[in-house]
Amino acid sequence: MRKNIILLAFAALTVTTAGKAQAESFQFAPPPFPVLNLRSVDIEKNSGLDYINMKVGDFSFNAVNFGGSRAVKMWDRGGFSLGGNIMLIFASGDFGGTGKKATLFGEGFGIQPNWYFDLKGDEEDDFSLPVYFGPHVSLNMLMGSIPLGGGYTAFLTATTIMYGWQAGIQAGVNLNDSIKFIPYVDFSQEVGGGVATSFSSSLGSSSTSMSIKSVPVAMSPGFDFKLRKVNLSLGGALKNSVQDSKDPTSGVVTRTKSKTTVFHLRFQTKFRSICGI
Repeated sequence: MRKNIILLAFAALTVTTAGKAQAESFQFAPPPFPVLNLRSVDIEKNSGLDYINMKVGDFSFNAVNFGGSRAVKMWDRGGFSLGGNIMLIFASGDFGGTGKKATLFGEGFGIQPNWYFDLKGDEEDDFSLPVYFGPHVSLNMLMGSIPLGGGYTAFLTATTIMYGWQAGIQAGVNLNDSIKFIPYVDFSQEVGGGVATSFSSSLGSSSTSMSIKSVPVAMSPGFDFKLRKVNLSLGGALKNSVQDSKDPTSGVVTRTKSKTTVFHLRFQTKFRSICGI
């Protein structure tokens, strides 16, 4: 039972996410905002809405994410970007292969500062090739119920905090006067964190807490199509990953597969600032 509870807490943090997908990464996070063509402007603001669907084993997670970022040019070909997000999460599925359907809901928060460098940006809104890197911190809180049979129901709460880094490269290619194509690849890794869970029912209650060690680097490809005349972007990202976990008591290794799909809508504004803020 304890292993199943911890699995649910971990699964709530798996995703592209960071976007993000090859080796497993316990981060439930949206794709990066584009940082393009800041040679001719001082500041770029982004706001976005993301839909995230993640399947982990027999569980399905759905989340609606609201995010924003602000990038400030600090030198000719680069600067600093600060992004953050808040999401609403709903999940349901078979609880650890018991045939009992668990239902979970909660919220998540994250912050992602980045430094960026445009390797080949033009003064006008033409081709650009920025790279970015920085740390991130995410916090997720979930609660839910699990029918145990015999008229009994168990209640679960889980709080997880993770920290790590992300880095990536984007490309901004004008297809015509109206559309810009923005492919990107994002890398991320969780280097540490912790999870606290509580489990209660009329049969008894228990609580656990544990630290989470570093996990493998994750990779996720994605894209945006930007409508240049209205500064609106549509896009998506995909992640498939596998995570092996070993039961400390029995020594049995369990392999969990996850698949994450993200669709996003973003609005962008760019402008000059005399004081640079």
